[in-house]
Formats: sequence, C-alpha cells, structure tokens
Amino acid sequence: MAKRGDELRKQVLHAAKAVFMETGFERASMDRIAGHAGTTKRTLYAHFISKENLFLAVFDLVLDLQMDHLQAPADYATDPEQALVLFCGRFLETVLSSKPLRLCRLGITEAERFPQGAVRLHEALFDNAQARVAQFLHERLAVAPAASQQLAQELLAQLLYPRFTRALFGAVEPQASWSDDLGGSPAVDLNIIRSAVAARLPLKK
Repeated sequence: MAKRGDELRKQVLHAAKAVFMETGFERASMDRIAGHAGTTKRTLYAHFISKENLFLAVFDLVLDLQMDHLQAPADYATDPEQALVLFCGRFLETVLSSKPLRLCRLGITEAERFPQGAVRLHEALFDNAQARVAQFLHERLAVAPAASQQLAQELLAQLLYPRFTRALFGAVEPQASWSDDLGGSPAVDLNIIRSAVAARLPLKK
C-alpha cells in the first residue's frame, strides 16, 4: 500500500537527506530524490514547493532526530555525575559519527546559500545538547541559570575540541559501531568525559 500524508513526507525527507549527503545540493535532482523515496516528482512537489524548501526541511528533520536520539541527561542515570557522563558520551558519539560529519560539511558548503539551514544544523547538533545540560544543572544541581549555561558551554567545548574539528577535516576516521538515521558512531572513552565532568561541575552526591 502506498504511503500517504505525514508518513510519505517523512520517507521523502529521509531519502532527500541521503541524496543530499551523497551528491551535495547542486547535483541532487528532484527526480533522483523521488526515485530514492519510491515516489514521483509530482508527489515530491506536492509536499515541497522547491528543492531549496526540501533542503531546509532536511535540517529540521535532523534536529528532530537529534533531540529524540539524545534525550536528556536525567534519562541516563539517577546519579547526576553518571547521568552527565553518559549523556555527554552519547553526544560525542553522535557528532563524531560519519553521517553527522558529512551533514556538517554539507551545511558549511551551502551556508552562504542557505544560512537558515546552517543555523538549524548547529541547533540540531550543538545548541540543544548544551541547553539540555544547562537545564539539568539548574534543576538537579541548583546551579543558577546563567552559570548553568556557562558551565554547559565550557564542558561541551572541552569535549569537542579538538576531536570535532579534527574529525570534520578528516583527521580522524570514525569507526561505525551502530547504525540509524544519525549514522554510525565511534567508541568514546567515558573516562575522559568523567574527568571533564568532575573537574568542571559542582556535583552533589
């Protein structure tokens, strides 16, 4: 049975994400995306008025996937330190995995043409993780809102640099250990994360 409505739209978005990552924006045709989605170009245009509109919608999809995938620190453990360590581990696994890195490269390549897409990608991969850490610090450890934002930013920045920039420029080749719509992830050393968490955050046992 042919898919309709929201289900078809989601199928098209996943297909478009795969094609854009494989070929880039310029070389990705609506015909190819329609074929990859198992539908027609006419149906594609019924959901998205242009390739540009579809491209930007892909970044919204990535944001939704990232938010669902990461969850919140409190979902990982009852102990605050362990919760933060495991959350940050999942965060690093995600941003260092092959498909998100390719999306980042695509977002950078097309940033001048689609600044909204670059902003949404940054929100998807970084801003929402920082916001969730900050909220956890405020709610669970009674850190003031401004201080919690600062601590969250410092912690994630410490964990990202230089790992993310090296991976972005191909200096590190991620080893896929799982696969879903966000891509395969490399293994992450939780001891490094645990040290960063313990050194920076006012954990209360």
